[in-house]
Amino acid sequence: MKKFLLALCLLSVVSCQLSAVWAEQPSKAHEVIAAAIEAMGGKNYLGIKNYHKVGRYFIFDKRGRSNFTPFLDWTVFEPIKSRFQTGKDKRRQVYIYNLEIGKGWILEGKDSVADIPEEEIKDFEKDVQGDIDILLRDRVDEEGMSLFYYGPDEVSGSGEYEAVDFLDAANKSIVIFFDLESHLPLKTETHVINSVGVRLKQETEYTNWHTIQGVHTPLRSDHYTDGQMSRQIFIEEITFNGDIPPEYFLEPVLKK
Repeated sequence: MKKFLLALCLLSVVSCQLSAVWAEQPSKAHEVIAAAIEAMGGKNYLGIKNYHKVGRYFIFDKRGRSNFTPFLDWTVFEPIKSRFQTGKDKRRQVYIYNLEIGKGWILEGKDSVADIPEEEIKDFEKDVQGDIDILLRDRVDEEGMSLFYYGPDEVSGSGEYEAVDFLDAANKSIVIFFDLESHLPLKTETHVINSVGVRLKQETEYTNWHTIQGVHTPLRSDHYTDGQMSRQIFIEEITFNGDIPPEYFLEPVLKK
């Protein structure tokens, strides 16, 4: 009986210790996220309603060869509306997603418009949920979202980073790595299942940070799939909270 009571007491102590650790996790994670938001501009960062980007987009094949195209990107938040254009004139391709009405279109050149399939719109919405800014600004307190903090001793590397794992109600995990000194989010990591059922590791690194309109923002992002470079994005111009015509996110009307 004494052994049973002793074991019960020890179990209770361990349980209390674990509960204390688990209780500390969200608060430490929120602390790291708050520091990152402050480092990126605080109220200015949180106040972003839309942006317009101009830049260069590189796509790499399995051999490491790249194709380059200039791009224009108009994005509005809450709800998400996106217009992404590559090329010009007859070689122009414009992808429009409007999650407010659950529709999308592809405009090719000047004389071709097609609906984006519903399944692709759903895939786009899933991708949006993994966007680093959406995670930091909108999903931290989402119902069903769990946050797990990892200190520099738990993160592989040279001890320069700490991390927060965002685990949502659908069991989707996205880890953001923060620099210990600057508090900036420098990397994300997640896993996806491709069209043939293979699990792939996706990583994105954010560099070349500049302060624009009071917002500290990265002008370069490198994207990796299973350790191999898949995309690079270089932003040459960016404007926050500008005037974007509402018709940019509606079905294009072709000129006759």
